[in-house]
Amino acid sequence: MDATAIMGGIGLVRSAIELLRDAKDLVPGSQKAKAIELALKQAEQALQHAEVRLADDLGYNLCKCTFPPQVALRAPDGKMICPKCKRDTDEDFKQKPIRVSFGTRR
Repeated sequence: MDATAIMGGIGLVRSAIELLRDAKDLVPGSQKAKAIELALKQAEQALQHAEVRLADDLGYNLCKCTFPPQVALRAPDGKMICPKCKRDTDEDFKQKPIRVSFGTRR
């Protein structure tokens, strides 16, 4: 199965979740509505994780400004930009050496 078909399937699942969210308000009884809302929230989180996993497997840049990470999108100028924080993931997220300081030595 190719990535386009998988992304199409993810889009359909996302649409179904939105329709169910709208229909939830038609269910009488606050306990049932709360249970449906919880199930929808869990389904959305699982879908977000699946999207990120697929994007990572396909080699897309991921920005870790949120959890789950944001999938970087290609801007018209060709840069890979995070849709949430607007950073250029090609430049800002290359591996950089980490410097840790635990205070001064005496």
